[in-house]
Amino acid sequence: MTDSPRSTDVGGAQNRGERLIVIANPRAGGGRAGANRTEIERAAARAFAQVEVRWTEGPGHATELARVAAGEADIVAALGGDGTCSEVVNGLVPAGSPVNPKIVFSVIPFGTGGDLVRSLALPRPLERAFWLTSTGMTLPQDIGLIRWDDGTSRVFVNVAGVGANADVCRRANASGKRYGGTVTFLGAALGSLVEFKGRRVRWSWEGPDGAGEAELDTFAAFCANGHYCGAGMWVGKGGSMADGVLELTILPPFGMGKSLRLLPLLYNGRLSEHPEVRRIRVTSVRVDTAMPVEGDGETLRSGPVRFTVVTRALQMRGGWLTPPRREPACG
Repeated sequence: MTDSPRSTDVGGAQNRGERLIVIANPRAGGGRAGANRTEIERAAARAFAQVEVRWTEGPGHATELARVAAGEADIVAALGGDGTCSEVVNGLVPAGSPVNPKIVFSVIPFGTGGDLVRSLALPRPLERAFWLTSTGMTLPQDIGLIRWDDGTSRVFVNVAGVGANADVCRRANASGKRYGGTVTFLGAALGSLVEFKGRRVRWSWEGPDGAGEAELDTFAAFCANGHYCGAGMWVGKGGSMADGVLELTILPPFGMGKSLRLLPLLYNGRLSEHPEVRRIRVTSVRVDTAMPVEGDGETLRSGPVRFTVVTRALQMRGGWLTPPRREPACG
């Protein structure tokens, strides 16, 4: 669940004081976004007097468009799924670059996963999403940084991790997601349970509860800034995008039978309560072992790798009725 309930009544006067640039993925929603360009552009114009929709042409293009839009707009919104959101944020906050405090990021949901929008409390109906982008609360939120040993890096806004969850993302993205987010990611997870093998991983971390290190048999690990990933897997329960920490959850290899029995706990947020699952609040965590890496649902190159929280890095506009808490969650 999100930090506060969603608004149910959205509407009002056209926003005339802010310029919105929408970075839109025409392939989002199984191609529905591209097929409904006129409807999307009209909905944007009803909510904003100053607005432009810029359509992406391929992977990585959203990042390029966002870099340009950051110097031209008051608000930059990603229209698409979690991958589009991640590309846009990487354009607005390039890894290692200073943050532009004046730019605001928002999302118009139109993808199969839609996990980030749950943390931002944004609705899916197009008109309501644009009106909340026009009138919603703006707050500074955390993002995450992924850095490899050769110095290359990228940011993530929602959830990153290593192990089987990277394999799940690879399978889901290769499938075309034609059956929707939940079915696609659940099917991919079942495939990874059959074929992906865990390994012994050396972990080291820093956080509000102190520093630590351990060697752990690891099947999957989630490093959560937001609440959800994989179309509803609740891996960031108890955390907040404004608390200055990442929720690290490390899963051991359970075996097929036990994994299937525990799968519902991944969706109801109770998996971290299992005695064999390690849950740690971290500001920085290093994976010293080569493992597949993913960020915001996109498969990246393998580690070793370090994940770090960047506090209050980006102004985000959401549908919160009250500000999300800023203090770290307990437990």
